[in-house]
Amino acid sequence: MKNLYLLRHAKSSWDDFALKDFDRPLSTRGIQDAELMGNYFKSKRKVLDLVLSSPSKRTKETLEHFFNKTSQNIIFNETIYDSSEQNIYSVIKDVEKSVSSIMIVGHNPSMHEFSESFSGQFIEKFSTCGLASFEFDDEWINACENLGTLTEFKIPSELR
Repeated sequence: MKNLYLLRHAKSSWDDFALKDFDRPLSTRGIQDAELMGNYFKSKRKVLDLVLSSPSKRTKETLEHFFNKTSQNIIFNETIYDSSEQNIYSVIKDVEKSVSSIMIVGHNPSMHEFSESFSGQFIEKFSTCGLASFEFDDEWINACENLGTLTEFKIPSELR
């Protein structure tokens, strides 16, 4: 059994319009949401072998607050930033066979589009700091449409 988690970055700040998109930090609410969702994830006692993340400032800050500075095996992958559904599939297909549980931290619309494609289920809105959980019985290299079962989709407003 493989476990895949998709986490969209938390809400970013638009206080400085001169910043490039890649360099936008989290807003105060984004920090609170990342901590809230991280505590929720920790309460589920999920174990991650690998975290693959966009290298943008807001995804790095989301990770920092989500994992509350606990050590994780994180690889930053440029392909996940400004990505597409197909790029997410290609990132997953490159994961080592021995890895059983991964989290991808990225951006919309790719997080939303991939989640619907992978599970074949409609998701109304993949909000900032939304977390989708999937299970499937196959190898990463075989990741394709309708392979995963969406076991849970949680957003911060459901935990406040």
